Amino acid sequence: MVDLTLIVLGDIEESINNNLEILPAKEDNIIDVINKSKGKYISFLSDKDFITENYVEIITKKAKEEFDYCFINYDYQIQKNNKVLKNKEELKNIKPYYKEYIFSYIFRKEKLQKLINIKDISKFNETVDKEFTNNTAIEEIIYYHNPEEEKRLDFIYSDVKSINTYKNIIYVANGCNGIFNGYISWIKQLGKCYKDKYDVVILYDEINEKTKKSFEEYFKCIKRETDKIYLCNRLLVTYSSYFYPKNIVNLDKNYLFIHGNMSDYENAMKYYDDIYTNYVAVSKVASIKAKGYFPTDEIEYVLNPYKLDREVKKRMKLTSTLRSTKVKRIDRIEKMAKLMDELDIPYTWEVFTDKNENTNIKGLIFRERIPDPLPYVKDSDYFVLLSDSESFSYSVIEALSVNTKVVVTPLPVYNEIGVIEDENAIVIPFEYFDDENTDKLKDVILSMYEVMDKPIEYKPSEELENGYNEIFT
Repeated sequence: MVDLTLIVLGDIEESINNNLEILPAKEDNIIDVINKSKGKYISFLSDKDFITENYVEIITKKAKEEFDYCFINYDYQIQKNNKVLKNKEELKNIKPYYKEYIFSYIFRKEKLQKLINIKDISKFNETVDKEFTNNTAIEEIIYYHNPEEEKRLDFIYSDVKSINTYKNIIYVANGCNGIFNGYISWIKQLGKCYKDKYDVVILYDEINEKTKKSFEEYFKCIKRETDKIYLCNRLLVTYSSYFYPKNIVNLDKNYLFIHGNMSDYENAMKYYDDIYTNYVAVSKVASIKAKGYFPTDEIEYVLNPYKLDREVKKRMKLTSTLRSTKVKRIDRIEKMAKLMDELDIPYTWEVFTDKNENTNIKGLIFRERIPDPLPYVKDSDYFVLLSDSESFSYSVIEALSVNTKVVVTPLPVYNEIGVIEDENAIVIPFEYFDDENTDKLKDVILSMYEVMDKPIEYKPSEELENGYNEIFT
């Protein structure tokens, strides 16, 4: 008897090889193809989906075991004509509920023949889904219902290397590949508020390195391995991760946290797998809007914790107005901006110029020159002009007149118009922009950030105020 029949919806040649049978099918003849198949188990592919290189090898091997249904991890989807998709980035955000379930399962043939009497695909999916207890995870193939309807960990994990025990686990799956979002903020705030009260471990599959580093201020972060079992008293999972893998075993309670307003999501799917002991929304509104989407309407709510555990300085705002980027030395502006990025100083820098500049420095915003930039200058912490020479510089005087500090290079004219270092100006020597003096320039930038809130008062020189009196009288 053939172990497995792979039915492919699309154009593919029929073949049989060792313990694998491949049959092409169309939507209108799929039931006939199922009935004529020779395999003990049946799985389905679409010629529009994706699979990994070892997809067939994995499911053929698993088809030699005893089960009624088996769910295949959603990372293992299919490519046209059985070709392998190399770009894993395209697969990263695929979730099982966004696919037709029939393409994610291996069925015992006898079981499937009973199910195919349900002609409506949505009701078919719903029926199959209700019979699963935990039907997704990161492993290759993750859950079985054996013929005796028993749920046993040792049926799934025969090669467990170790068992690790923790009090509390927050499982984050692949939801932390960005640097920040609401989910990441939630975890950080849990750490800020409860790190000294409870022993909590972050268990992850993939995580952005900067995010991981920020988590490690509050939690121990552990990469989940498929050949280990993780025991815990309490397990916290967020709805954005959908499910948790079967090698995480909670001994007391497991909580599904609902962060969004379910009924506001156009494509929100109902969740049938009753694997959680508690469903918790993060607000009363979210708990009300979650009703009808989960196996129970008994949805608790608890407001997210929040704690400001450090002094937070505001973003540094800088402005420059440049007619000629060459003479005004736009390269110096770019160098300072890059160093601000390196120093993790929050800033935005608006540069008004007619010259269109291309830059990958995110903090720099290039805008066309406007008749009156003073409202922008007044709203800034610094006006920056790093010229090689100036004969007068109205832009510096205008900035000082609205009590905005200036950052300038040491030009002789500034002494005449009332620019005073350490009072209303930061003066950066020309040589600080040389590569060998980068550390000195960094020190200047750090000092700018420290004193940006210090107020100034500009008093123009008498010569500046009275210079034209004799000309006009």
